[in-house]
Amino acid sequence: MEFALAFPLLFLFFSGTFMFGYSFYIYNKLVGSVRAGARYASQLPYSSGTTTPASDFTTAVRNMVVYQNPAGGTTPVVPGLQPSAVTVSANFLDSRPDTIRVAISGYSINAIVKSFTLSGRPFSVIRYQGRISGP
Repeated sequence: MEFALAFPLLFLFFSGTFMFGYSFYIYNKLVGSVRAGARYASQLPYSSGTTTPASDFTTAVRNMVVYQNPAGGTTPVVPGLQPSAVTVSANFLDSRPDTIRVAISGYSINAIVKSFTLSGRPFSVIRYQGRISGP
């Protein structure tokens, strides 16, 4: 009898714990992936003369974030993550790239009971240390 009365409360407690843990796990994987992508982007040659990076630069960084491989892949680091959810931008100082910002936007963490949509987070900003090529 006690178990029958306590079961709904226990079920809610364990499912809530699972939902929080799963969401935290996915977010933590995204944080590591964004950091790796920003680190990679900080070393790539920058060929654009504007704050919008060239398409090959953006594609390589997006693939690094999503697949942990600049050439691309088939299995993303977290389920459902697409390269289009990764934003890459540069901040200029004296007409040269100073920092690179990599962020996740529009990705939803589906944690069974509720979905959480990430908008601009996680993100990583790192000082650009690469070589400038092109214009």
